[in-house]
Amino acid sequence: MRDISRLFLRIFIVFLMALALSSEALAQNESSGSLPASEAGDPKGPIVQPQFSDAVLAHHLNTIGTYSAGFVLQSFGYIGVLADVFSQHIYDPDMVRSMLGETITYLNNARRQLVDYQTLQIPLSKTDLDFIDSISDILADLVAEAEALRSFTESLNQEDLKKYNKARESAWNKIKKLLDVR
Repeated sequence: MRDISRLFLRIFIVFLMALALSSEALAQNESSGSLPASEAGDPKGPIVQPQFSDAVLAHHLNTIGTYSAGFVLQSFGYIGVLADVFSQHIYDPDMVRSMLGETITYLNNARRQLVDYQTLQIPLSKTDLDFIDSISDILADLVAEAEALRSFTESLNQEDLKKYNKARESAWNKIKKLLDVR
């Protein structure tokens, strides 16, 4: 199971690296629209909104969309695996709680990044904004699911289990709809 946790972490790191690389590509303009190197690196210089080529912007948005979709799908599965290993007494409950705590942190960080991304002055279509909102909503459900499972591992309370199942069902329905999963 420790391998699954490492795999999840690797997927998340790849997601962040792709996002960073894609952001660098966005910052690079076609030669006609680039800032001189002296101005581009000067944090005290004027803030100039770069002009994005349609191809660069489309690539950037597709990269974010692809990794976001994969991230929510993998996170959904990972939380389910943690529920299974807990229910089968494969891992100590403290270890499951710790892994869920890490997962909650990753999910919240990803959600914050998407919210921050929407505040950038990048021309986004309504479809792109709706997709980001949908991913953010799914991440909120995944956080609720992981938190309820973490609570259940301590309390064994049926109310926590009901919250877990409700959040899991909500997350899965939204994932299916957004990603056209059957």
